[in-house]
Amino acid sequence: MRAFILSALFVLLSYLGYAQTCAAPLVVDFSSKSDTTVTIGGLHRNGNCCAGTNCISFSVKLNPGTDLVSFDIDQHAASGSYTVNCGSAISTGTAVCISGSSTVQITFCKPGNNVVGYVITAYSSITKSSNLSLRQGCTGAMSVTGFQAASTTWTSVYPGTTGAYNSYLSQTSGVTSINVTPQTGSPAYIDYKVSGTESAVCGVTKSDTIRVYTFPPLTVAITPSSPLLCSGNPVTLTATPSGGDPSYTYLWSTGAITASISASTAGTYSVSVNDQTAACGAVTQQVVVVAPTTPTASPATICAGYTATITATAPGGPYQWYDSAVNGTLLSSNSSYTTPLLNTNTTYYVQTTNSGCASLRSAVTVTVNPDPTKPNISSP
Repeated sequence: MRAFILSALFVLLSYLGYAQTCAAPLVVDFSSKSDTTVTIGGLHRNGNCCAGTNCISFSVKLNPGTDLVSFDIDQHAASGSYTVNCGSAISTGTAVCISGSSTVQITFCKPGNNVVGYVITAYSSITKSSNLSLRQGCTGAMSVTGFQAASTTWTSVYPGTTGAYNSYLSQTSGVTSINVTPQTGSPAYIDYKVSGTESAVCGVTKSDTIRVYTFPPLTVAITPSSPLLCSGNPVTLTATPSGGDPSYTYLWSTGAITASISASTAGTYSVSVNDQTAACGAVTQQVVVVAPTTPTASPATICAGYTATITATAPGGPYQWYDSAVNGTLLSSNSSYTTPLLNTNTTYYVQTTNSGCASLRSAVTVTVNPDPTKPNISSP
């Protein structure tokens, strides 16, 4: 919004035939941000500034973090030089150190009065890495550019006394990149100050701060811890994470990305859970889903009017015999079942039950044949 207002103001001034002097430079406000740039167009050079003619001048308000400014024009065939506070000539496009200044005056003079775009850039010579979010016990990297490496020092400044958490650092001096590993029980955040001598234009000593947010270690449990497929019905597996920096993301070995899944076959299932910390990676947990073994039994063949004894042979009881594949009447709780007298083919069903979990039922058919000892009487 500020850039829009600024551009609109410049266009308005140009349209009104604004006559510029060094005593009334155009104001460019960069005070809210250390690194920023603006292109200003639609203005004629018609002032007499810094012992020059055909000039345009800008008063640039600076952020305390700004070290360097540069001035350029968008028509390089019209290149030239500019001055800062009416000092020595500086080639357009070349940065100059203004560290410690709150406002500088940039002046550009050149014969003619053609309209060009004026590009003003303000920036810090030092760039730090972003703040970190780490689970306790995980390692992340902090870095800074623009310092002479040998001059660089790192130290914790909050909470507690200076250096209270330096033991979490891989190194405290002589490098521009270090690792930090917050330990279990770390405070919610730690501020680390990095200081050194700027290595480019200014050569000044500067400091900046990187904050490391810490979170308890991430763990994940799967419930139920000993899942069973009872009667062939699927079981719901739920991953429950704790610690870390919520919200959580999930990836199951089945490809599902939800907190819970439905498992319908026996086997090993795993889930990888991650949080919002950038450097620590996912935590994986697995569980084994067990299905009670379906018993086996041999079919039987009898003559009509007789009974049959059918026996389950595996995997080892306890067994239950039913007259239906689902629900039905419990006929026996033994490994063998003796049928009543049968005259037609009949199917029975056997299952095992372990820890209150029933297996799938096996069908066992008793085939009933006519009794050859009895005469076959037919109607005349």
